[in-house]
Amino acid sequence: MSQLVGHVTFSTDTMRGVEHGMLAAAPGAGAGRFWSGRHAVVGLRAARAPAAGRPDRPGLVAALLGRCAAGPGTLTDDPDTVLDACADGPDTLPGSLDGDYALAVWDESRRQLTLVRDALGTRPLYYHRTDDGVVFASCLAALLAHPRVPVRLGLDGLRQALAGIAVPGATPYEGVREVPAGHAVRFGRDGVSWRRHWRPDASAGHTDDLATTVRRTRELLERAVERRTGDGPVAALVSGGLDSSTLAALHARHRSGPITTFAVDYPGYEDGYEPHIARPDPDTPYVRDMVAHLGARHTDVLLKPADLTGGELWETLVGLIEAPTVLADVEPSMLLLYRRVAEASGAVLGGEGADELFGGFPWFHHPQWATAPGFPWAPTTDLVVGTLFGRASAALDVPGFRDQEYRRAVAEFAGDPHTDRMRLVIQLFLTRFLPEQLERAHRFGAATGLDVRTPFCDRALVDYVFAVPWAVHTADGREKTLLRAAARDLLPASVRGRRKSGYPLTRDAAYDHTLRTAVRRLCADPGEPVHPLLDDRAVDAPRLSRNEMELALRLNGWLKRRRLQVPSSIV
Repeated sequence: MSQLVGHVTFSTDTMRGVEHGMLAAAPGAGAGRFWSGRHAVVGLRAARAPAAGRPDRPGLVAALLGRCAAGPGTLTDDPDTVLDACADGPDTLPGSLDGDYALAVWDESRRQLTLVRDALGTRPLYYHRTDDGVVFASCLAALLAHPRVPVRLGLDGLRQALAGIAVPGATPYEGVREVPAGHAVRFGRDGVSWRRHWRPDASAGHTDDLATTVRRTRELLERAVERRTGDGPVAALVSGGLDSSTLAALHARHRSGPITTFAVDYPGYEDGYEPHIARPDPDTPYVRDMVAHLGARHTDVLLKPADLTGGELWETLVGLIEAPTVLADVEPSMLLLYRRVAEASGAVLGGEGADELFGGFPWFHHPQWATAPGFPWAPTTDLVVGTLFGRASAALDVPGFRDQEYRRAVAEFAGDPHTDRMRLVIQLFLTRFLPEQLERAHRFGAATGLDVRTPFCDRALVDYVFAVPWAVHTADGREKTLLRAAARDLLPASVRGRRKSGYPLTRDAAYDHTLRTAVRRLCADPGEPVHPLLDDRAVDAPRLSRNEMELALRLNGWLKRRRLQVPSSIV
């Protein structure tokens, strides 16, 4: 997996002697494709790429990460697609492109750089403004490696990690920004300008009846999967849930032979299983039913506690994740799953975006979460990190930070937040919850050489489903009515009727014991960088959650790796 990395200066003197642009690849990744020309983009770790040689687009240079198309066809990773879309210059570019991408366009004639991310932000893109230009990268580690980029911890980075929300444009580092999803940012001698090229919008209304809505949703889903699987072998993750099973079934319909599928599992996971609101039942029986239904070539990735606590794995995770989130408990097994999939395929279908778009999470369906002002998942976040990080959350005023970001999110909503609350909730999940899931999927994919493709983030699908009234989403009194109806003929009865169940986590007590032992060492050592954030009195609390133990360990590793210090003002 290639990474987009570059440095542009707006002074020709600075760039004198540079004949070709370069693309830098992240450690462990292969060189990517990068069309370039004189005085354009210079990679931090350079791998020479061919010159553009496009006489019909003089002075334009395009660098593409991901896949896009200017029409309804299969998405492609060819940067010429971007140049073709620049018929009237880069200013018109974002609206004419669809797909899953981050891209950079250099306009030599105007000496302007344009950075663009797709509608949902399926590919990351960061930048830092220097005195005479811009350093940009799709990987924070690559950006921070540039000598002109300072590595300084911002307090809002800590607040964001403990608040459990994604803040558009923000990173944990002072002076380092992210291009928000659905935005184009242009840099030039005269400064920087922003343009939002997409936002969730239901202002046109929704007039289709239920049968038409189901049929249209199915058509858009089929198209989204076809566009992301039409260029070679693509594997599928199968959890036995509605989301992944729908994608796998649609993928299988257009393949002459069996598709390749994977699922994560743990020894003895089904034995004595105790239902939980987030995971009412184990995946394994439903995975078996779905695999048999598809006739797929299937692999169960069986993970033991020792697999999840290995030093090499944790070092890798610390290197991949900048400022870990409260969902850190899924990361060890997910990275191991991706590694195994990458051994068999270069691409995989991911279900990110389905719960956010179709209302699958429990938070959508309980009034105390869905209708109360604020982010619906915030009370859960506070519950799972409030024991170990409660003191730090108060000192950092995390509730105040989250309230401020909530007001900002509501201000982006095009409708009435009071009369159209549930559509607002969907938008909150799409813009403040989903980005972290997409970023993690991309980072793990890039680290393992796996292209994670996300059909549920298809722009046309999101546009249509976002406008569907909430009453249609819950027409049968259950979650994901619309998706279930659209996929009804694709799935076995057991999978079709299954309740939403979250990503499976090991239930082995040995894993939690290992975590608690490691966290106890952190609490006992004032020299550890995360120590000021921890309430050492809580380390033996029976309600100490795996989320906060994982978060404490990952935060400590990150702070240590980046040589960052927690400001004494919050201790």
